[in-house]
Amino acid sequence: MQRKTPTKKLPLAISATIIALSGAPSTFAEGFSLEEVVVTARKKEESLQDVPVAVSSFSADDLQAYNLTETTELSAFTPSVFIEQNAASNLSSAKTTIRGQVQSDTLSTLDPSVGWYVDDVYLARTPGTVASMFDLSRVEVLKGPQGTLYGRNTTGGAIKLITKKAETDTGVNGFVTATAGNFGTQKIGGAINLPIIEDVLAVRLTALSDEVKDGFGRVTVTPTAVAPYYPGNDFLNFATETKKAGQKDVEMYRLNATYNASDDLTVLFFYEQNEFYGNALLLNAYDAPAIGYTAPNDLLHDGVVNALQEAWNETQTASLTLEYDINDNLATKLVIGWRDMESSFVSDVDGTPVPLNYSLQPFVQNAEQKSAEWQLTGDAMDGGLEWITGLFYFEEQGIDFSTTNGAASIGSGIFAGTYNGTIDRNISRSAFFSGTLHLTDTVNLTGGLRYTRDTKPVSVNSVIWLDPTGSTTACRFTVAEAPNADPSTCTWRKSDNYEYMSWSVGLDWAVSDDVLVYAKHSSASRAGGQNIRAFGTLTSDLNGNPIEPLDTFQSFEPEQVKDIELGLKGQFFDNSVQVNAAYFHMWYSDVQTSALLNSPNGLTTFVSNTSAAQYDGFEAEVKWVVTDQLMLLATYGKLDWAYDDIDDYTSGAPDEEYTARINYLLPLDSADIIFDLNYSYRGEFLPNSSAGLLNLNVTPEAKVNDVSQIGARITADLTDLGINVALWGKNLTDEKYTLSPLVLSTAASLYAMGVGMPRSYGVDVTYNF
Repeated sequence: MQRKTPTKKLPLAISATIIALSGAPSTFAEGFSLEEVVVTARKKEESLQDVPVAVSSFSADDLQAYNLTETTELSAFTPSVFIEQNAASNLSSAKTTIRGQVQSDTLSTLDPSVGWYVDDVYLARTPGTVASMFDLSRVEVLKGPQGTLYGRNTTGGAIKLITKKAETDTGVNGFVTATAGNFGTQKIGGAINLPIIEDVLAVRLTALSDEVKDGFGRVTVTPTAVAPYYPGNDFLNFATETKKAGQKDVEMYRLNATYNASDDLTVLFFYEQNEFYGNALLLNAYDAPAIGYTAPNDLLHDGVVNALQEAWNETQTASLTLEYDINDNLATKLVIGWRDMESSFVSDVDGTPVPLNYSLQPFVQNAEQKSAEWQLTGDAMDGGLEWITGLFYFEEQGIDFSTTNGAASIGSGIFAGTYNGTIDRNISRSAFFSGTLHLTDTVNLTGGLRYTRDTKPVSVNSVIWLDPTGSTTACRFTVAEAPNADPSTCTWRKSDNYEYMSWSVGLDWAVSDDVLVYAKHSSASRAGGQNIRAFGTLTSDLNGNPIEPLDTFQSFEPEQVKDIELGLKGQFFDNSVQVNAAYFHMWYSDVQTSALLNSPNGLTTFVSNTSAAQYDGFEAEVKWVVTDQLMLLATYGKLDWAYDDIDDYTSGAPDEEYTARINYLLPLDSADIIFDLNYSYRGEFLPNSSAGLLNLNVTPEAKVNDVSQIGARITADLTDLGINVALWGKNLTDEKYTLSPLVLSTAASLYAMGVGMPRSYGVDVTYNF
């Protein structure tokens, strides 16, 4: 049977979750149906059901029904995807896990295993990825190794945020929206599309203010008599006080411009400024009377710490995109990107009122990056071969600064330790090619290659404080062991080069017009780097047990992942039921493991390549349009893992998750009423940690318990008036649950963890014009 032909066919098997996010909500006047979704996960437009990869898809109305407003909420209904804020780290940074691949540390020399993109601009640093999703055209989540078209640092996958573009042919239009809810939640925003020259030039202006003023918890901050943290580097003692926790304040401004220079040339410009502030409950769940600490009874409402966990982040991101059709069979595209990030946070790392590990000054990460990607696409053999090739260039400069105290420094004569790392000029260059050969009308063979070369230099100024003010210092590291050390300035320097090949091959068969099966095999690598918090030779593990001497100045090598994926995508029963399912197996080698150590001169992060691991997983999504007024949806995800050495366990992802959803449409003369009820379940799991699985298992407080949540939304869409009103609620049963902890020291059983959002509810009002 002849296979359906998509608008454009593309040359590489890549998995993607596509989520449409429009500013103006659509109506259900035609009722529920299975509609075609067009995606660009393979860098060209094509039908979602014809892409031979595992895919989850959500319409704009689905997102409104789920009330998904932040990037961390994307994982709630997407199998194999788990996103949350980092415990005891930067709250603006999303800890993103896809199919078990995760980077939990925000160290500037450690690249993420899941790549984030905004309008095709790669974000090298994760601060700023916890963001409000507003006025986007869609989000694409690519699952599994993406080493061919998306390059380095995508061993787990990639998440693409694609903003709403200015339209030259629709006239003046836009929307204004406002939200009010409990915990002092208030949001106001909008967008306007302004044609300057009809069919030639238009701009789109977007703005958002998103606040949670009251928070949902209280934290009693008890500064230490030895060294309290105080903003502005003021170390004078100050009184114990109670602060609100769970607050948020986000402001975003965006400009998009579209210029149709000719029938063949389109120019797109994008600029966004985003300012973020957030704080959170960070508590320790373990009763440790030996250190003078007793865990609170109610993790959701109160706690006592040395410092409130807070984060500040400001980013500016811009891109210029040129798309040119050379002829009917050849097109080219150039994307130039820029991003500037200034980020800082403070935290009582152990989550107790006992002065064990804490920030003396804010952790600071600043980075500026520039990138350019050129693509050339075409076809040959009368359309029998379609291909894409291109070049990518990326460079980055920045700093990573921290000053901490640690329990091991008490009585050692060392007050604190400072690391001031400078990313001198990271450079990454790559070239890629991918092609799809149409063997028959229904069978396609896809293959691709990418070569990448990275240059990563770093210089580190590192000292220890010998008195509370830091006026008397010494070098923090062993000078004789540090590379290119300058003891007069306590600085050492190092530069490393890495190069690797990534590849992909896939075969797909359209069994019928509505059923596709496929198999693919691919690989990707995550870049290596340096340990900017190195201090010398490590001779004991986290528990103080002797180990083989380990040089902490040793750089860590690239991490590699290979996978095989088998999938089914089909529509059945007269296109009323859609089933998308996939099985995957991943081989994970040279695993980059990040250990947070409590050394005598403060906290130390050490990254090393440990052993290998294997992951098995299954994903399924089912959508059933029972009638044009009733629709049922369900998802399921399963993940199993095995490490060659269980002491190298780093997964930190639930082994099972599933969701269910019911939509009902009640059409009235003056409005459409849409009812949505949804349920999500996430299984229990152990946190990702270099502490070792055996050590984690002996302390039940380290386990993240399972959680079930119910959400609902009732929407009245008054089409004739252009008004949409909705009542919504999340976690309606008020489930109490924790987020993944930061495992600081198994010996002291210090598991500092955040807590989940309790029951929340509110009302949205949107006016479209």
